[in-house]
Amino acid sequence: MATKTSRHPYAYTLDLLRMAIEHLPPTYPEFKSKLFEQRLQYFWEHPEADYTDIQATIAELGKDSWSFRKAYEEMYANYGRSSEESHLLENLDRGIREKYERFLHEGGKINHIENAKSAADLMTASPFERYFTPEEKFAIEQALLTAREASRQEIDDLVMKTKKSEYEKLVSEYVIQQDRIGDKITALRHMAGVSPKWQPDITDRLRTLEEGWSVIEQGLSENLLDRELEYWHGTLEAFLHAA
Repeated sequence: MATKTSRHPYAYTLDLLRMAIEHLPPTYPEFKSKLFEQRLQYFWEHPEADYTDIQATIAELGKDSWSFRKAYEEMYANYGRSSEESHLLENLDRGIREKYERFLHEGGKINHIENAKSAADLMTASPFERYFTPEEKFAIEQALLTAREASRQEIDDLVMKTKKSEYEKLVSEYVIQQDRIGDKITALRHMAGVSPKWQPDITDRLRTLEEGWSVIEQGLSENLLDRELEYWHGTLEAFLHAA
């Protein structure tokens, strides 16, 4: 990585891109990840680079790796969560471990931020934050990072070896799903040409939806595209009948 004498204007975004590359599934083609690493290096060394080029690179990486990442996420959900919890408990001191087990027994969850639905949720102290002292929270969060890394290594081994065929089947299924999503995006793009009145709105919505391929966004789904197509089909149909 290039030495930075002053903070890069897009340092935060580039750090996100770096982490995304570092956490690609081990099955993602190495030659492709190297190409993205080279582009990341270029952006670090050229702070004058256009931000839209960085965004385009993030979106490109996201779309190209989508099927690999989705399959890996499913494997982690199936095999990694229990392992993560086990590793977490192993990495906690006895006193904190016993308190954390009581916390779980009483229905507590550690992922308050991931489950928050609104800004108000984020501003509200979670049961986790109220239950533990600042020092205990720090110990648990550090143990969780270690546990997730250990679990990730186990899942890496599964997708490369013992569960390779299961993982590859999932990748193939997600490739097909990605194609269907792409077809629905194309259908929505065609709708943009139906009405000059609604074209800017549909085009803007398309831009937002396509950002869902990105490695740092929540992602796309067929259900989301189905709802979008249904909404705009109804809107355009009502517009044409009223014309």
